[in-house]
Amino acid sequence: MKKIGFLGFSMALVALLGACSKSQSGGDAAARSSGGSGSSELVVWMDNDEWAEAVIAAFKQKYPDVAVSYQKVGNVDTRGKVSLDGPAGIGPDVFLMPHDHIGLAVADGLCEPFDAELQGKYAQTMLEASIKTCTAKGTLYAVPISTENIAFFYNKDLLGDKPVPRSFEEIIAFAQEYNNPAQNKWALRWQVDDAYLNYFFLTAFGANIFGPNMDDYRNPGFDSPEVAQGMEFHQSLRAIYNVNVADADGNATVVAFQNGEVPFTFTGPWSIADAKKNGVNFGVTKLPTIKGVQPRCFSGNIIAAVSSYAKNFDAAFAFVDFLASVEGQTIQFNKTGKLTTLKDPSLVGTISEDPYLMGIAEQSPYVDLMPIIPEANQMWGGLKDLFTFTWDKTLTTAEAQAKAMDTYDTALQMAGKKR
Repeated sequence: MKKIGFLGFSMALVALLGACSKSQSGGDAAARSSGGSGSSELVVWMDNDEWAEAVIAAFKQKYPDVAVSYQKVGNVDTRGKVSLDGPAGIGPDVFLMPHDHIGLAVADGLCEPFDAELQGKYAQTMLEASIKTCTAKGTLYAVPISTENIAFFYNKDLLGDKPVPRSFEEIIAFAQEYNNPAQNKWALRWQVDDAYLNYFFLTAFGANIFGPNMDDYRNPGFDSPEVAQGMEFHQSLRAIYNVNVADADGNATVVAFQNGEVPFTFTGPWSIADAKKNGVNFGVTKLPTIKGVQPRCFSGNIIAAVSSYAKNFDAAFAFVDFLASVEGQTIQFNKTGKLTTLKDPSLVGTISEDPYLMGIAEQSPYVDLMPIIPEANQMWGGLKDLFTFTWDKTLTTAEAQAKAMDTYDTALQMAGKKR
């Protein structure tokens, strides 16, 4: 595909779009070879109305002749929708998705690659680890625009004059005084079966998923001794939170914390706004240690991609570039509170003055970015099995590990693969 050089975007984009015909269809080879700008309307899929409206308004100040059509689409749904809507000619020019969807998106030919000039630019401005999540065989297929991980949330009022727990030993000691099972009163509540959330229990004992580089789909690692140790520690916490999986859903855990009813929970930046809105006096810090080890949690990026079926390639790359710019990242922070992927976060609004996001950032050095290999999409059921069956005591540790491996193998087979 022939693209306009990035330094010429601002001067050439409006003239180019004004000369384009609407007759070209996204995904057509001839359209892409001529720049792919077959429509004067740019279609973008985003997941937040207020943010979308603000960022589109700012983008149009730079490119006033570009008509932008926004559709609200949840990020976890976009890859599948693009694979259907793109070939049908009704898909977006720009879409967002979690970074762990990139492997399948690239394999399915859904993402247009970035040229060397833009790739070099983002290598200078964006976090290296975040850029890696969008790169396949040396080619950049998307840009990371926000990053997130979980952390330890604590209610200052319910904590009283006690120090903030820095270890699970301290949480357990606090719970032994605070808990009242007859009143369903628990010091620590969290979603005990959530695969993303509970991953850190495994890393505290040295577990690896998909090998040390997280790229070997033949080695999910669910049956390792390290995973067994993590599962057993996780299950031991039933002593301080004695409820079944079904009774530890989002409303009973995170929402209860957001309402000021629970001293401690594990969640991410998405839970901050409601807790603040409800007037909860809370703090955020890194996860407590487990037997002296600082555990690593999963981290995820939201990434912006240009669809290979886009009708408007040059405008689409300009829009993605704006999302990744200091101005675009500042708008995103102001409207959503999400953490930037820029190397220098001090450039973005007042992030450095936000005690909650800085608490999230305390855990950020201790993260594993979710695997980007296509087979990572098949890992979630197996991971969930590890925590679900042992917590409810329906399977032994070894049985749950075997079940997790079987669940993963079945998911692989359904995707047309095997270990």
